Amino acid sequence: MASTGVSKKIWFITGASSGLGLTMALSALRAGHRVIGTGRNIEKASSKHPEFAQLGGVWLQLDVAQPNAEQTIQQLVAKEEQKLGKDKDSAHWVVVNNAGNTLLGAVEDMSEGQIQEYLQTNLYGFVRVWKALLPTLRRNRTGTLISISSIWGFVPKPEHMLYSAAKATTESLTESYATLLEPFGIRTMIIEPGGFRTPFAGNNSLADGGISEDYKPVIQPWVDLVNAASKDLTMVNGDPVKFGDRLLDAVEGQGLFESIWAEHDRAKALRVQLGSDSYGLFEQRLSEFQKGFAKMADVAKSTDV
Repeated sequence: MASTGVSKKIWFITGASSGLGLTMALSALRAGHRVIGTGRNIEKASSKHPEFAQLGGVWLQLDVAQPNAEQTIQQLVAKEEQKLGKDKDSAHWVVVNNAGNTLLGAVEDMSEGQIQEYLQTNLYGFVRVWKALLPTLRRNRTGTLISISSIWGFVPKPEHMLYSAAKATTESLTESYATLLEPFGIRTMIIEPGGFRTPFAGNNSLADGGISEDYKPVIQPWVDLVNAASKDLTMVNGDPVKFGDRLLDAVEGQGLFESIWAEHDRAKALRVQLGSDSYGLFEQRLSEFQKGFAKMADVAKSTDV
């Protein structure tokens, strides 16, 4: 996809070594932007995806689960800003929190150690990236903050409830940041993908305590489905390349997003459902909310003084 004349941006994408992170990176690179992609094994990523570097992408060895991740990012940002020289105040950073994985099972079947380890990447990792980069976006008075969530962050999924809970938490934090960041010219987005043909399904773990017998009728079929999807990508319909292109459109405010941004209150995060499955599940959840909300009118008023 060719650039549409919008100024060159610096994309910082966590978990860019595979899946949707990689497709986002390649779409941005092809549009002429600078991309810094993080991964826990960048030698493997570089060997497996040479097109990333060929297009000008820069790899950064980073594990967002580690407490020193914030310092590592800050050092990189300082170098990037120094390169820009006098133009640094106009640098537009696109911060994409994408790194993460899924954890199958009920929380009562997970040890505290497993829960802590999971949240280090899927929750604390988000925060570390924000802490490292948001001061630069505010100083530059421009930028884009993107949280790659999941439709399961809006629609609770008992079969992988901690994944849903972590995504719901990052969605709420992102919405809060939208209000704080809008006065500084920073746009905020929450991306809620459905199923896409990537290796993500295979990047899963199971509760280290197994599955309680009472929950097996619900959880085990989903575990089997996820494992099957990891071996047969055609079980879902999402096209990863189109995902990357749509996200680029959202950042650039072009294509389908031109009118969407024109009508959007930028003090609020823009929620973007990608995939017809995601859109359908979102609609169903909204309908459930509306029905429950309508029933609570008298109950809510009954507690007023």
